[in-house]
Amino acid sequence: MSHIQGWFLLVMGVGLVAVAVQGVFRGWLPNGPNGFKRGEGVSRDSQPLGFWFFFSVYFAGGAAVAIYALLLLTGHAAPMPLR
Repeated sequence: MSHIQGWFLLVMGVGLVAVAVQGVFRGWLPNGPNGFKRGEGVSRDSQPLGFWFFFSVYFAGGAAVAIYALLLLTGHAAPMPLR
């Protein structure tokens, strides 16, 4: 079961890092209750502080989840309890 958790978390972590990286190239990052709709988000041109805040949150969160997933897949971390 830990392999399923590890692969799922790895995909989610790499996905968050990919969203952060594409935000640097496009100049826009999604946020808000509607998820990835184009209407809500922060633009690097109009809101630079918010853009870099969300970039750092997406990148750090994705990297942390991906690192935990790699540790889980290699057996160096305990799997999360399922209830």
